[in-house]
Amino acid sequence: MRSWLPILLIATAMVLPELLVRAERDVREPPVDPELHYQLSLEEGGDQRDSQRGQVRVTGSSQPITEALIQKMVARRTEAESAYVSIWNWQGFSNVTASARGLDSKHHFANSYLVGFQPFETDKLWVPLYSLATRKQYQYDHLQYAGLSDIWQTSRQAYYQPRGDCEDHAILLADWLINLGVDARVAMGTHKGQGHAWVVAIVEDREYLLEATSKRRHASWKAMPLAALAEGYEVEFQFNRDFFWAKKSPAPTRRYRGDHWVRKSRFIRG
Repeated sequence: MRSWLPILLIATAMVLPELLVRAERDVREPPVDPELHYQLSLEEGGDQRDSQRGQVRVTGSSQPITEALIQKMVARRTEAESAYVSIWNWQGFSNVTASARGLDSKHHFANSYLVGFQPFETDKLWVPLYSLATRKQYQYDHLQYAGLSDIWQTSRQAYYQPRGDCEDHAILLADWLINLGVDARVAMGTHKGQGHAWVVAIVEDREYLLEATSKRRHASWKAMPLAALAEGYEVEFQFNRDFFWAKKSPAPTRRYRGDHWVRKSRFIRG
């Protein structure tokens, strides 16, 4: 916490768990510059209309947080300080939203990475996770982006880029499921003590925990585990295209709805 910041922030280091063994050829590949990667994402299926600009309306505050303000504050920090996900406080309200650095090297609100992208139409809820398992390879950011610790891909970029880490998988999966009419959210926290991101999907009033980085090819929704039975996951925050939630207390929970959650803010795109 720095007293000279009008916005109080906490940099949360999302150290990713080693869920998958990387192939040797990936370790040997040279790292990719994020700016070049961003341009390639536009050429290979990205869409310049997927603007991430917007503002966050904090519950209880009349003054919104703008993306320009977030980027201004991040610019005052060192490369190391801005390398990770940031959880922001605002006008006396704690943990109201999160931001992370994208392929354009700028910090954007977490909600903005869900750009409303659906690769193709399907009426089968298991298809998005199955597609991720067959299409996208898990890789740490620092190996892919010239040593940078944390770079987020939008849902569209995540589909067209062959490699990504946990939040890239989770963002694409949640956004796709939302298009299918599911109440899907990206959850942020830890898995077995390591920083992680995954998806919770609420279907027929049941909460399912979906490990977006899983490479098991389940061709049935019945194979998805109930969140209440998933061990090792400690959620702290969750978000979808519109809202950001934080827990009332640090007490662990396997429930993603209820009085122990507070809807901190709403993201307004544009």
